[in-house]
Amino acid sequence: MTVEACTQCGPARMVQVLTDFAEDGLCGRCLPCPLGVGQAVAILSRLRHGEGQPVDLDRLSRISASLLETARCRRGKEAAQALADSLQDEAGYAAHLAGRCPDGTCLDLRRFRVRAARCTLCNRCRDVCPRGAIRGDPFVSYRSDNRPYVILEKKCDGCAQCVAVCPVGAIEPA
Repeated sequence: MTVEACTQCGPARMVQVLTDFAEDGLCGRCLPCPLGVGQAVAILSRLRHGEGQPVDLDRLSRISASLLETARCRRGKEAAQALADSLQDEAGYAAHLAGRCPDGTCLDLRRFRVRAARCTLCNRCRDVCPRGAIRGDPFVSYRSDNRPYVILEKKCDGCAQCVAVCPVGAIEPA
């Protein structure tokens, strides 16, 4: 793990980095690393699932600062620095607090919408959706009341299969 590799990280990447550190990098010479990393992973996991609170960002900042001061080994200080660097992406963390993932990597926070102006009503998205989260009618030339497609957020699991099959790119992150 290097600090350079983590300067653009958000909550999703930091969970992986800190979990890898906890599994491989703990030297056992001090107590701050296992305690701080465990707390940080729990907070970051809540953020990835849309359950974060504004106070969590302050907690993460305090955890990284105290780890930087108290960690005895180089790897502990690198983990703390990676966390501190990732917190510089305020917009990414604010989006997670608002229940959105800008990168689309947090499956629980993935949201999509159909741009009706671009949609050709081909029905491919609805056919491929495993959860039946897409409503609308396929295009029928003699009807003037074709219902446009919409994605029901409560049913959508964020699999993005609809995005992959849309021939005109009418489905985009919300």
